[in-house]
Amino acid sequence: MKILITGSRGYIGKNLIDFLSEKNFNIYKLIREKKQSTNNLFWDPVNNIFDHKIIDGYDVIINLNGQRIIKPIIPEKKTEIRDSRINPTKLLVDAINKASKPPKLLISASASGFYGNRNNEILDENSPKGRGFLSNLVEEWESIQETKKTRVIHLRLGTVIGKNSPMINMMKKYNSIVGVSSLGNGRNYFPWVGLDDVLGSIEHIINNENIHGPVNITSYKQYILKDVLDDINLRLKPIIKFKIPKKIIKYALGELGVEVILNNQNIKPKVLLESNYKWINSTPFSSIS
Repeated sequence: MKILITGSRGYIGKNLIDFLSEKNFNIYKLIREKKQSTNNLFWDPVNNIFDHKIIDGYDVIINLNGQRIIKPIIPEKKTEIRDSRINPTKLLVDAINKASKPPKLLISASASGFYGNRNNEILDENSPKGRGFLSNLVEEWESIQETKKTRVIHLRLGTVIGKNSPMINMMKKYNSIVGVSSLGNGRNYFPWVGLDDVLGSIEHIINNENIHGPVNITSYKQYILKDVLDDINLRLKPIIKFKIPKKIIKYALGELGVEVILNNQNIKPKVLLESNYKWINSTPFSSIS
């Protein structure tokens, strides 16, 4: 099976290529450097440059484009965050619709941010959109992916936890001395997922033609944020742990950092549960062990 991947340099992309290659899938990458090779194909989504004929004959396209939302101490640029997702995806979907041999499947990154801040609700793929910048961005991002013959999947990803994942690296920076015991009050449900289950669920989706549309890529075990941090600290073993109030989070990580970290989202991965996906990671600790 031939698979074409965008966003191959990101955390998920790099690990996904290794994972699928070990499963004997034939992996190709869309890259932004003009130096091409058999497995590296050029495109320039910033300047709208892409030969749509490139995608003819691929079975699956996996679209993982998008700037990181949380960048400590770096002022957030909402326009750049939006454009890094919308523009490449539009270009890719347009190419799919023009292709003489379009792929059977498009798997595209999305986010649990779709649901917004939702107290006292259990959320699944049928739940309506919430409020906020991320909710509006995800709605726009998913809505532009209309294809004529290609099955489309939206990966509504929770925060990915794994060795060297962005969240873990942020916490490990001073882990021998200083750790975090709580962010905000820590009582909000926090949608997390182990890297192993991100990779496993993508393979599961490829092999299950009955799955369509949005798919919550989160753990089947719902945790509040304080318990996620406690579990991670069992692994990192900091000497001192501090509580970080909301105002410090907003200063350090911006409004979008507050949305990602402190929104209350009790998310149920209904599609994966009903399609009998078998989770690998049952706790955040197991995700980084």
